[in-house]
Order: sequence, then C-alpha cells, then structure tokens
Amino acid sequence: MSVRKTAATLCTVALILSGCAHHPASFRLAAGPHGQILIPPGMKDASVRKVNLRIPAHPAKAVCSPSPSGLRIERKSVIVSLQVLALSTSDELDRWAASLEHNGCIPKGQALALKASLIDALPLDLAKRRTLQGEGLAIKGSLNITTVNAFRVVSPVFRKGTPVGTATLSTEQPRVTDTGDGVVNIQARANPVLTGYEIAWYDVRHRDSEAGFRVVPRGAEIHIADKVEPESAPLVNHFDFEPDARWFRYFLMTHLSTDRNDYEIVLLSATTPRELEVRTDAFRKDAAGYLHSAPHRSYAAMSQGIGVNPYIRVMLNGTEADLQPGETLRHAVDQAAGPGYSSHALRSLSVLKPHNGKLARIEWDHATQDILNLTLEGGEQITW
Repeated sequence: MSVRKTAATLCTVALILSGCAHHPASFRLAAGPHGQILIPPGMKDASVRKVNLRIPAHPAKAVCSPSPSGLRIERKSVIVSLQVLALSTSDELDRWAASLEHNGCIPKGQALALKASLIDALPLDLAKRRTLQGEGLAIKGSLNITTVNAFRVVSPVFRKGTPVGTATLSTEQPRVTDTGDGVVNIQARANPVLTGYEIAWYDVRHRDSEAGFRVVPRGAEIHIADKVEPESAPLVNHFDFEPDARWFRYFLMTHLSTDRNDYEIVLLSATTPRELEVRTDAFRKDAAGYLHSAPHRSYAAMSQGIGVNPYIRVMLNGTEADLQPGETLRHAVDQAAGPGYSSHALRSLSVLKPHNGKLARIEWDHATQDILNLTLEGGEQITW
C-alpha cells in the first residue's frame, strides 16, 4: 500500500480554500489555549474563523440541505465556520456528507473526501480533530475504515475437524479461590482441542477502477507451543465481504447480553456511503436483530475469543509501519529507531501529511519538541 496513493485518492474532490492562494502551503503546528493547534495549508494563521470550500458544480435540482449544526452549501462552496465545527460530531459529518453525495450535491464516491476536507478546513486543536474523525470505539461510536488503516486479528487455532464456533475455554466450571484479602482468583481451563493461536494482518486498499476500498489479507503466523510458522494468508479470511462492498465502518461493542455467543467486534460494509449510514442506523437501533437478519456477507462479526484491532499505517524512513490509533510521532520514531531516539532525530526530522490529494509538509517551532507530541492520523510520511 502506497502512502502517496492513499493521499492522492482520499481527497479527489477539488476542494479549494478561496482567497488563500498566497498563504503558506504547509501545515503549521502552533500552541493554543487548549493544546496544540494544527493550522492547515492556505491559512494566514490560527485566527481564521471562517472559510468557503469550493466544490464541483451540482445540478440546480439537487437538494443540498444544511447539516444539523449549520454547515451549508451556497452556490459552489461549503460555508465552514469554527463555531459550527465546534458543535459538529463525527457521526454528523458522516451523515451529512453521505446525504450530499446521495442527492447529487457532490460527486459519487466523495463523501469521505468531503469529510476529510471539512476537518482540514480551519485551524483545530488536535483533540477536536480526533473527535471529528471518530475516535470513540463503542456501540454508539464508530470508525470509518480507509487505506490509512490495517487490521491485526488474533484468533484461536483448533485441532483439525473441530466444529466451527467451538469455545476457547473448557465447559468445566472455573475454579474460584478467595484469598481472604479482597482478591478472588478465577482459574478456567482451555478447551483441550485448542492447539494455539493465529496472528493475521489485513490491509485496506483502494479499488482499482472505482471509488471505495477493499480489505485484503497481508499475511499471518501460526503460534503453536514454542513454534511460529509464517503463512502467506490466514487460515480463515475473517473479512469475506460481498464483491461490491466498498465502504466500511468498525465497531467495538459492549455485550448485548450474557450469551457467550455475543459478538464483540463488527465491521459493517456497504456499496455507497448512504447505504452505510442506513445500515449503521439499523445496527445501532438493534445490533442483535440486525446481525440476525442482514445478509451474512454484508458484515464481519467476531465472536468472543477473536480479537480485531484497527491500526493506522505511516511511512517511517521509507518503510511502512503499523501503529495503534492515537500514537504520537515520538512513539513512532522511538519504535522504529530505539527508545529516546526521537529527541536526536529533531534536527533532520521531516513530516508530510495528506491534504486534499497531496502530501503537505508540517512546520513547527524548532526551538521546541512540540512536533514529537503530534498525534498521527494515518498516511503521514516521516523521515529523519
């Protein structure tokens, strides 16, 4: 997966900051009242409070309603203010962008591109950027999946011939011991047919000739006793979606009941952003009922015993790296070059970040180490 391709394809809508052609073409990291602020390219400084984002012309009959918080389209521009963004949520931006695409107000397949450009439209503190991108992974939160993401899946390996759905724990009652000092030990036995576990990686890639994405296996390794066996593909493809699935949303769920077969992680798919919003609404209203009635290849649901973690992908000195969401630049450099190395890398450090189809440089005050606290969002190209 190429970071350059990721950056170039995510924002194919030509969204332009009007009247800012002579201002810096780089991101700038600055101190703000509530933490670090990222000033996007084209902005004079952090004082800018309102911009017009140019969008392609749409049919006069298109119904382009404003968002609940007040984002609106006037002629060929989206009117964006800091006040409105402060009131907006990630879900709201998803729904509004999907409705604009559905109604023909923006080109087909460009809802996510519009959302990304809205987040980059004005100077925002890093915490608000993360909120608008959808960080809260819970039943009422979600995470859109794009090519800046990858998945790490850990699943049990059983003896050959073991029925699908076999539990990882023995059916024997757990042994409970009260130590008398307020600590209770619970010991449960593994199922005798459990032989080991598999760690598999999946990448999210662009579709070759159309908008949207696909989830493809990268490789796997089988852990049995003290042996590790690399594999070119996982034993089971946990993301076997319908052929036309191209938009995805990840949910980390709370338990629906005390049933041992509850799903803990679900990845919904759809053929359009609008359809993804419809399926998301139905899923949130009644998750168990939705999973029971929806086409089985329209989602991937992981039962207890299977762990799925979304990662973000960045380039570190020309090598792709997988990081957990929310990691800082300091962590990324130290992970690649060794603990504490990030402070030594500052002199030659360069950070490029996706923006409207290109990679834009991030500038900062080199008298400080503020850049090392930058939260990475995926798709960055970092060198030192």
